[in-house]
Amino acid sequence: MFSPLEAEIMRILWNKKSATVREVWLEMRSQGRRLAYTTVMTVMARLYEKGMLSRVKEGKGYRYFPNQPREKMLRKFVDSIVDRIVAIFGEPAISYLAEVIRKRR
Repeated sequence: MFSPLEAEIMRILWNKKSATVREVWLEMRSQGRRLAYTTVMTVMARLYEKGMLSRVKEGKGYRYFPNQPREKMLRKFVDSIVDRIVAIFGEPAISYLAEVIRKRR
């Protein structure tokens, strides 16, 4: 799963379709986040290393792109979490999830 900062950066990238570190950093500053430029750069590089982003050289830096649409990536995370819960807790977890789904309909 994403850390809160990773999730915020991914949200910006999904909305913009692509961005440089500077563009993400400026967007975060416009929203009142006061992070060091190098912090944003490090997190984006780590998201690239994790395979969440791709990048192309642009000037002295990179332009980053999300590797998958938001919905597809979030679906993978939800599937992974549900699989872990079911593996650990088995039938009680399935019963609980079915109950939650029934209540929400």
